[in-house]
Amino acid sequence: MFFGTFNHAIDAKGRTSLPVKFRDALAAAGEPRVVLMQYPHWRAIAALPSSVWTELVKKVMAASPLDARFQRNVLRFVSSAHEVDLDVHGRVLVPPSLREWAGLQREVVWVGMGPTIQLFDKAAYAEQMAAEFPPEERLDLFGKA
Repeated sequence: MFFGTFNHAIDAKGRTSLPVKFRDALAAAGEPRVVLMQYPHWRAIAALPSSVWTELVKKVMAASPLDARFQRNVLRFVSSAHEVDLDVHGRVLVPPSLREWAGLQREVVWVGMGPTIQLFDKAAYAEQMAAEFPPEERLDLFGKA
């Protein structure tokens, strides 16, 4: 499980350090790499541990190729996936197409989202956090599901 928000930089080659806390969690789970893909709900990159990616692939493989809604989502988001390894310094190389999708500039924010991680441009993250959040969309995370 990944929790917390961490500010980092991304260099001109597209390398950014995965927070130590997230690297440690991946190592403890025996997860040597992550899969980066477009996040479908806002301009961010989802970083999925291999085990989470494997479950997503199973869903994709089980879906009917005639289910247009499902296939559009696969085309738009799943097809953007890139499996990446961490280098010896704990950095990941974010492919140019994903950097463009998320609008990543010099400053980025890694956000732990439980089973996954998201990578935002710092300004986009601030905008997302400042956006109005209507009460009817809020969930009682501590009550009954």
